[in-house]
Amino acid sequence: MQYNRLDAICSLLNASDKVIDIGCDHAYVSIDLAKKGAKKILATDIHEKALNVAKKNIETNGLQNIITCQLSDGLENIDTTNFNTIVIAGMGTSTIKHILSNQEKRKPILKIIVQSNNDLPELRSFMNQAGFAIQKEIVVLEKKHFYTIILYKKAKQKLKKRELEFGFFQENLQEYYDYLLKKYETILKEVPKKKIKKRYQLKKKIKWLNKWKKL
Repeated sequence: MQYNRLDAICSLLNASDKVIDIGCDHAYVSIDLAKKGAKKILATDIHEKALNVAKKNIETNGLQNIITCQLSDGLENIDTTNFNTIVIAGMGTSTIKHILSNQEKRKPILKIIVQSNNDLPELRSFMNQAGFAIQKEIVVLEKKHFYTIILYKKAKQKLKKRELEFGFFQENLQEYYDYLLKKYETILKEVPKKKIKKRYQLKKKIKWLNKWKKL
């Protein structure tokens, strides 16, 4: 958890990636990648104001010949043919799923980096069904919040329920597991006993996390 979100995302990119940076905001990820030597980057955003700031930042860094900007709602106006990587960060899972639901536009894409603000099990399940396998997950603690950045590559992968819920076990994430454990234990105390299914699901998560804490 030594990174902030921007550093974590950038650490998963390399100069050979031809990137569509969706929801680029001020284009910091695109700029970092271009400085690493990437030759083809498309920075997109649904908000014109944010994209104008992105353009200014790109020009300030002298990277306008490498980074192209485009106003778009997700991939709606984007030709993905000559790209192999997508970055989507800072959105909710339902939005990410909507953006990536177009199979035709996903065809050329071999690598996807996502950072969702919620519903990670749902996101992992969707990406798994879409034919993308988890390669790496980075959890960062930024401004007292934990964020998970996931690197996917096009491949088949069979995940257990525990892996869909929490990702793969990482020894260095004990602080994160402690946080989740306390969260679910607190929720369990507040769930009425008649909510049998809900309590069973919470107890299963707690059991998984307790097992990891002993590893």
